[in-house]
Amino acid sequence: MWRLLALRPGALAQEEALKGAPEPQAFHPLESPWEARRAEPRPWPEPLYFVDGKEREEALLQGEGLALLGCVAAGALVHQGGRMVLLPPAVRRVGVGLGEPLRVGELLYEPVAAEGGDYASLRAGLQRVREELEKEVARGLSGGLLVVDGPVRFERPRGLPLLGYIKTHWVRYLPGEKEALLQALKPGERTPAFRVRRQGRELASWYLRLPLVPEGVRPPQAGLLRVETPLEDSFSALADLSLSLFPALASHPVKDPRAPQNLTPIGALERELARRMGSQEVVERLLRRHLGGG
Repeated sequence: MWRLLALRPGALAQEEALKGAPEPQAFHPLESPWEARRAEPRPWPEPLYFVDGKEREEALLQGEGLALLGCVAAGALVHQGGRMVLLPPAVRRVGVGLGEPLRVGELLYEPVAAEGGDYASLRAGLQRVREELEKEVARGLSGGLLVVDGPVRFERPRGLPLLGYIKTHWVRYLPGEKEALLQALKPGERTPAFRVRRQGRELASWYLRLPLVPEGVRPPQAGLLRVETPLEDSFSALADLSLSLFPALASHPVKDPRAPQNLTPIGALERELARRMGSQEVVERLLRRHLGGG
C-alpha cells in the first residue's frame, strides 16, 4: 500500500551553483588562433527541427520503499517554408520505483525500475525517462538540422546534423587564460571550437554571444551560450551557421525571464509541453484524494 509522503518533491533538493569548479585537465582547441570569430550570414537549413523535453516531479510515495511519481513530455517544432509547426508531442506518466502500474483516479502511472532506493536515484530515473522520450521524438526526424535544448545526449538520428545548446554554465571547459575571451565576446561572435569528451563521446564545442537589450546592468555571462555537436568534419561550418541561427532566435525579457538564452521556439515548445502535461494543481488534488497525506 502506497501513501503520499510529499507533493512536488523537487523542492526537497535545492540545487546549488558549483563553486570553485576545477579547471579542465585536457583542453584541446580545434581551431586557431584563439580569438573571437564572426561569419557571413547563412540561410537556415530546412527542415529545421527544435526538440525539447520536460519533466515534472508530482509526488514522493512511501510503501515498502520510496517511489517517485512524475510526468515527462517531449516534442518537436519544425521550421519550414517560413512556418513553425508543432509535431505531435509524447507524454508519459511514470512511477520510478513502482513494481506495477498505479492508478490514481483518472491518472495511470507506468512502473519504471530505479537503480537505487534513495530519492536521488529516483530523480535520476525520471530524468532517464525524459531523455529516452527525447530520443524517441528525434528518431522520427530526417533531413535538415536538429537543435536540442541542452547537451548532446544521443547519436545523430539518421545522420541528421545536430546542435545542442546550453544556457547555464556550471562547469568550466576553458583554462583560465582562455576564459578571458568569453568576457570580450560581442553579440554575434563566437570562440574557436574546442574538444569535449563526455561518456565516451567526442564533441566539438564553442561559446557564442546573443544580442543583448541595451538597458540595465548585465553579468558577464549574459547572453552567453555554449553550443556543441558530435565531432565530425563539418563542425566548423556548423559553428559558423550557429551565428546566423541562434542570435535570430534569441528571446526578449518582456516575454521570457530567461532571455535571451531561452530561444523563442524552445520557449514556445516548453509552454505547449506544460499544457499537454496537465494542471499540476488538478493532479495534486487527485493525489491527495486517493493517497492521502502530503
